[in-house]
Amino acid sequence: MLLIDENAREIAPQEGETLRLTPADNPQDLAGALAKVARVEIEFPKFRDGRGFSQARVLRERLGFGGDIRAVGHFIPDQFRFLRDCGFTSFVLPEGRTAAQFAAVLGGRQSGQLLRRHLERAREA
Repeated sequence: MLLIDENAREIAPQEGETLRLTPADNPQDLAGALAKVARVEIEFPKFRDGRGFSQARVLRERLGFGGDIRAVGHFIPDQFRFLRDCGFTSFVLPEGRTAAQFAAVLGGRQSGQLLRRHLERAREA
């Protein structure tokens, strides 16, 4: 398991109580338990499922959670900036992905790659 922080630097796993949210879960149901946990993991079953973005924003903005929010599952480097903007602070990288791919997005070298592929496919059709 490769774990990175919001700056795409590799980090070691941390200790602490963890809660996990699936896309169907309502983060507001955790309000009473948040003070007792160090981390909330938000599951992305596929990169097209954007509910995790909303869950992270609710945790940060409405519930005031100041701990680690970790993305787990299927997400892609093109989403990295948006994940960070929504409040994610750590990331379990999907299999086959590297920290360098996510760091490249921050450096602006690969931003928009997914959009370009979709546009190219649309032109070919």
